[in-house]
Amino acid sequence: MNSLSLLIRRNKNNRYRYRSEVYLHDKQDLRKRALLLLLVIGMHSIAMVFFEDLNWWQAFWLTMTSASTTGYGDISAATFWGQLSTIVLIYCMGITLLAQIASDYIELRITRKEMRIKGRMEWNAMQDHLLIINTPKYDAERYLDLLITQVANTPELADIPIQILTPDFPEGLPLKLRSLGVVHQTGDATTNGMLLSAGADKAKHIIVLCPDYQASHSDSVTFDTLHRIKTLRSSAFILAEAIDDNNRSRFREVGANAVIRPVRAYPEMLVRSLIAPGTEQVLENLFRYEGDHTIRVDIQLEGFTWADIVTKLIQHNVGTALGFENNNGDIITHPSTTEKVSARSLILLVGDKQVLPSKAQLYGYFNL
Repeated sequence: MNSLSLLIRRNKNNRYRYRSEVYLHDKQDLRKRALLLLLVIGMHSIAMVFFEDLNWWQAFWLTMTSASTTGYGDISAATFWGQLSTIVLIYCMGITLLAQIASDYIELRITRKEMRIKGRMEWNAMQDHLLIINTPKYDAERYLDLLITQVANTPELADIPIQILTPDFPEGLPLKLRSLGVVHQTGDATTNGMLLSAGADKAKHIIVLCPDYQASHSDSVTFDTLHRIKTLRSSAFILAEAIDDNNRSRFREVGANAVIRPVRAYPEMLVRSLIAPGTEQVLENLFRYEGDHTIRVDIQLEGFTWADIVTKLIQHNVGTALGFENNNGDIITHPSTTEKVSARSLILLVGDKQVLPSKAQLYGYFNL
């Protein structure tokens, strides 16, 4: 048992030795050298007080000018013991320690900057942020650019911190995204601890993107991610992408507040869902014939207010008017309700089982 314990301790020591060799000097090494330098400065200052008969400030001043190799010459060690103390404490130890500390500090800053850029830093202290999990397999940079830009341009989300958790971009996010203040962490959300590392339990919004909309198993990855988020008891609004509509209910059961198909050309749909939950369903329906969908009805209307047109159509169960085409061919959406319009066609939202009246019946509704 003792031999096994000794072997484990030896392996652990070796592991930390290799870690020290790989990372060169970490914060603990820097602190140790700084404390040692302070000790050397204190000892030399004391030596100057006793051997050179200087006051404490003069002794400290001489020590610092000597350690920094400035050497103004206004005060110097004149006695043998004072000069010997300077040689041993400052020339042999102090200057070397100061150079090492400066080198270690610069190296530490460079390492930390590189870790931030490459997503090797944890951002678990971030809170009330938007966490984007996964990135699309195809054209990810362009999609993220569109998505983040849309978030930044949305007043309700303009100031929210953004973090991306993805195994992609191991060399760092594109410069344009970093310039918008976006940070990222390189990792897989299905790996133990990664969601906590990204602060998923403190996020305000979470978007779980489908990594590959051409691979059916991507829904399984999304389901696993949602289940892991649920175990963290996150209070975030969670939006997930689903390839198969049959998985929508499963995603909601494990915590997704909204589920949407992967629509790579329109990331605006995701953003609208975050600030107005439920709109993703309406917007999705506009892109398909099943369920509610939009149609164009060619009908010439003059002198009616928009409120009159909308009301007449609803009263006769025709559909909901979304906009109209004016005589110049422009599509006008959401006009003023009191504005009298000149329309040559209407854009309507109707159901898939909607029985549309004939054009003569439509004119009859308006007494034309």
